Formats: sequence, structure tokens, C-alpha cells
Amino acid sequence: MEAATDVDSCWDEKDDLVDKKAVDSLAAELAAAITGAYMLKKKFTNFCPVEVKPKVSDPKLILTEKLSDATFDEDSESSSSFTSTETVTMEEDPLNKSFSCLPIKTPSNENLKCKQPKKTKLGTHILRLLGDPATGAFKVYVGKYKFICHITVLQLHSQYFRDHHDINVQKVHLPADKVTPSSFYVIYNWMLDNTSKLQKPKCSLVELYSASKFLGIEELVEFCWKITSDVNINGSRAFALFLEAYTWDIPTFKNIMISRIGDFFLNLVASKEFVELDLHSVRELLSMNNVGVNSEIEIFMSGVRWLSHDWKKREVYLHKIMECVRFFLLPPPFLRFLVGEQQTKVFDVISKNKKIVRTVYKVFVYTSAEVCDLAQCAVDQDLELGEQRNWIYNPRCPYHRMPAGNQGQFFTYQQFLDYLESLHDSPPRPPLDS
Repeated sequence: MEAATDVDSCWDEKDDLVDKKAVDSLAAELAAAITGAYMLKKKFTNFCPVEVKPKVSDPKLILTEKLSDATFDEDSESSSSFTSTETVTMEEDPLNKSFSCLPIKTPSNENLKCKQPKKTKLGTHILRLLGDPATGAFKVYVGKYKFICHITVLQLHSQYFRDHHDINVQKVHLPADKVTPSSFYVIYNWMLDNTSKLQKPKCSLVELYSASKFLGIEELVEFCWKITSDVNINGSRAFALFLEAYTWDIPTFKNIMISRIGDFFLNLVASKEFVELDLHSVRELLSMNNVGVNSEIEIFMSGVRWLSHDWKKREVYLHKIMECVRFFLLPPPFLRFLVGEQQTKVFDVISKNKKIVRTVYKVFVYTSAEVCDLAQCAVDQDLELGEQRNWIYNPRCPYHRMPAGNQGQFFTYQQFLDYLESLHDSPPRPPLDS
């Protein structure tokens, strides 16, 4: 027992010598740590007072627990390293949790009754944009005029623009002999369905047909043909369209219009437009069956009128013009007159032309008799037997007879000119067919 006591006492003494300084140092550090951590927690938190654990008798255990509890992040306002128990009392919520400020859910159409305001039709806005040159990018040059267009609109209606291979160039030059500025203006506004701008400038039916044909716009081509089929397009209107078709070199259109002249023929012969026609057009007129005349003599006199207008240049066309006259329809008195002595230069040349005189004598021999088979005469004498004309009778004419086209009629060139002169002042009444 004594030995044990001695050992213990030795250990205690040794411990006191060693641990006293360590304990003092650790105690000071522990006090500073506890005080700093507690004050820091106290400063930045609003926690309720905490219950401190009872003191532990063992200094080593105390040191261990306190050092562990004092370890925390100084940058954080709160630390989870505290081992003390905290209690917080929450305030009660006095409101009704089922209350909502929103209305009872119903279908939106019943709630809001949505109705869109009226707006301008989309087509109106599109037409406005298409009609504004500032929005276009494709340039069409017609003569000295430039049109700013939309290539999509042009391609929609025109085969020419659909087949155009230089679309990337963004411009095209149209030939002036096929398309006029007025016709293109009208056509493009038609494409835009902008008829309000069609009042001016205007273009003629032939201009529209020529441009539509060149651009490949089938709708407008059909429209032009439908207009020409109108029975009211005849006489002077037909001749006016004929002249335009001649200018634009549209043979089909020209042939249709010249065939509509009919009873207007003598009025046409009395005009300046007749003597200004070219040889081909005059021959075409004089060779038609439906020109309105009272006698074949008027066909002969009409040819003389055209030749006399510029005899020096047209004398070479004498045979070409006389080929259009159906000599077998000329009355015998007039045939005798042709081979007689003449007082005017043109008739004098005609009466001395061997070919014409030979033809006159062939016909005269057989037509001088009242009873004669004209068809057989033509075969025997190698004459071209043409059809009868569209004989008419005009009571205003002093030499017209009824029935028209009879074989006993005769009148002079001056009488013919006097009748044409009378047509200048007053339009003829509708002629009567024989």
C-alpha cells in the first residue's frame, strides 16, 4: 500500500509539474474561445436564451468538448456548431387559407366575351403595297418610260415573264413595236386588279391585243377576240381597227377587220385614208365579195381614184389594180366606153394598155348580147369568173339602179366623184340589198 501511495504521489507531483502550465494556457485559450464565440453568436442572432450544459469535472473532457464546439466559420452569421438546444415560438396565421381573390373559373369566352375589331381586308393591304412603286424591285422599260413592278405579279399572269431567264438582272426592255407604254400601264393595273387607274392613259383594242399576245397573257387575248366578235364592230369602226392592225403588223386581226367594212366601202373610197392605203390593202379591198357597191363600175372607178392620187408612182401598179376588177360583170356600155377615146390621162393610158384592151374585147363580145351565158363565156375566153358582189342600192345616189348590178348601167368618172363628195356631208342611210 505504501508502495502504491508512493507511486501515485510521484505521478501527481510530476503531473502538477507538467500540466500546470499547459492547463493554464489551455484554460486561457478556452475562456477566450468560449467568450468570443458566445459574444459573436449573441451579436448576430436573435435566438432565445440557451440552456448551458452542466460543468464536467474532467478538465480533459471539458477541453475536448469546448474546442470542438468552438470551431465555426467566422464569415457566417449563424453556425451549426452549437450543441445547445434552441426553441422558437411561431406566430399563428389568422387568415382563411381557402380564400382566393380570383373569380370562379369559367370558359374564357363566357368571361371576357372576346370580339376582334373590324379590320381592312388583307387583300386591300396587299394591293396597296403592290401598287406602291417604292416596294417594287423589278424594272420594266417600255420606250423612254420605266415601270417599277413586282416580278411575282408579272409571272403570275404573263408567260413571257415566266420564261424570262434574266430575272436576276431585275430589269427587262420590251420592244416598242409590240408593247406601248399605255398598253403596259393598263395591263399591269389589270394584273393588280386596280381598275380605278384605268381611266387614263387609255390604249386601243389593237394595242392591248398586240401587247397581250407578245407577253403571253391568254386571258386578255381571249378578251380581245371576244370584243372583235361583236357584230356592232363594222363599217368605220372596223376600218379604224384595220388601220391599227396594219400599223402593228397583225395579219389575222387585220383580215378580220377588213372583212367587216362591207357597206361602208364607198364611204371609205371617198376618204383620204383610202388613197393613202398601200397597194396590198387596196387590192384586198377591191377583191372582196362583200364590199357594198351598186355596180362593178364602182370597183373600177375606185381603183382609178387610188391610182390617180399619185399617178407618177402608182402607174406601175396599173395591172395589179385592174386584176381586182371583174370585167365580165361590167355592163357592155361601159366596156365600149373603155376602148374609146378618153379625155383624162389615166383613162387614156388604160384605154391604150394592150392587156386591158384585149381583156375588154374578150368580155365585150359575149356580154354585149342580152342573152349570154356568162359562165360559158368566161371558160371560152380564159376569163377568171369571180363571184357576185354584195350589191346595194342607195337612193341618195343619182345613178344607182334597182336591181343593183344590172348590165345596162353606165356613168362617168365625174359622176362617181360627185357622189363620193356627197358622202362627206351626210352619212349614208343603211343601204338596201338587191
